[in-house]
Amino acid sequence: MKKLFILLTVLLVLGSACKKDFLSVNEKNPNQASAVPANFILPAALNYTSILVNTPGNYAFIYEWYGCWSISGGYSQDLNMTQYNLLNSHFQGNWSNSYTNLNNYDYIEKASTGAKQMPYRAIAKIMKAYIYQNLVDAYGNVPYSQALKTDQGILKPAYDDQKTIYENLVVQLDSAMNLIATAPADAEEVGAKDIIFQGNMGKWAKFANTLKLRILMNQSDMTGRASYITSALATTSTVGFMGAGEGAWLNPGYLQSAGKMNPFWERFYKQDNSQQADGLGYFVAGQDACDFVTANNDPRKLRFFQAYTGSSIQGNYFGATLLQTVPNTSKIGPGMLKAFNQNAPILTDIESLFLQAEAAQRGFIAGTAKTFYESAVTQSVIYEGGTLGTAADAATYLAQAAKPLVNFDVAPNKLQTILTQKWCALNGLSPMPIWTDYRRTGYPDFIHWSADPQKVNPTPPVRLLYPQTEISTNNDNVLLQGTINLYTSKIFWQNR
Repeated sequence: MKKLFILLTVLLVLGSACKKDFLSVNEKNPNQASAVPANFILPAALNYTSILVNTPGNYAFIYEWYGCWSISGGYSQDLNMTQYNLLNSHFQGNWSNSYTNLNNYDYIEKASTGAKQMPYRAIAKIMKAYIYQNLVDAYGNVPYSQALKTDQGILKPAYDDQKTIYENLVVQLDSAMNLIATAPADAEEVGAKDIIFQGNMGKWAKFANTLKLRILMNQSDMTGRASYITSALATTSTVGFMGAGEGAWLNPGYLQSAGKMNPFWERFYKQDNSQQADGLGYFVAGQDACDFVTANNDPRKLRFFQAYTGSSIQGNYFGATLLQTVPNTSKIGPGMLKAFNQNAPILTDIESLFLQAEAAQRGFIAGTAKTFYESAVTQSVIYEGGTLGTAADAATYLAQAAKPLVNFDVAPNKLQTILTQKWCALNGLSPMPIWTDYRRTGYPDFIHWSADPQKVNPTPPVRLLYPQTEISTNNDNVLLQGTINLYTSKIFWQNR
């Protein structure tokens, strides 16, 4: 493990050199990453993705806006966040780091042209689709067809239509799955360079197909998209989706050392297990999440959040003028924060099973929605762990006769139950689908929006603004996107 982290450190340096080369069209340095084989770049690129999506500061605003987390009474709340008043200077790193990571995967794809390197090319395509989907879901139109081509002199890439990008991501994922299926028997084994599936290409194919399902389900509430979704799913129906125990979890061999621990854990704890300043004392429970798990006798309650007294949990409503005192507020719990070396989620089996439940309920895939749904909840209960973290505990929870947002059989609106439980389960695991699911479906429908009396809109923004760094370097193309409004410039799949 120690050797792998040393390797990742070296490759991150090489990645910086690679970035410099991408940005320069007038000089070539033979010592830069263009001479590095794809198999050496892959683990660093995958680890970079994990840092991007699992560092709380990048997407914690979603947890705050949607009732999962809040800010402790011991701190002043960020008024831009509580007032839903985002600026172009907010979350610029999410944009720039995404394109840096895309450059890494683009390099791997272009360096893996031979038949024996088809597995590497497939992984690169899958991860590019993963990053681009996040960008579209946050910004709408983004540079795509002309992006990653500064080595060809394209320094100011045009923006592509978001729906067109989404459709091409499906094509790229199909291509990746085909590469996996047709790779020669003597193809280069990825093995330990793959810090997600350890070279299991069958799991990579299921990951690709699950990512494809996510992309398609995001469009499922749109008028006139049913036939497209059905046809798209049919092309890879034999691949299957990630089932229980098959999720994409990343672990490069985390070490109990600063900068080498799981990035989510390291936001809250130091290498000596003492608390980070402004970690557990800053992010605390959201009251909506507390109310939901308490009212529904959820076995994950004391895994999501720490009790503030006895077995009771309590948080804050985001933006509230009067916040609970620190002693009366629940901190992020041990189910989310397990250990310095906990696996980092990329696309979990929990999310995959919820996606399959939704797709089955909508009639897009075969199978029983209830079975997928109950498996998703069960996997979440097991993942959160603790004394009530067994399949039997999950079964008891799911069998509650008077809980329509738990018991699938008594739920009058099955999609509402699926998506509400998905919101609950992804707390601390994957923020972007929480934001996306609400924007496209309106579930869960009990969230208390910011209580800040100075908020500039009743509900949260539907997108992010293009970053100031992009405006400064590619302004002509940014202007071509028209006037962007945080509250009305919806992502194309938001059909409500």
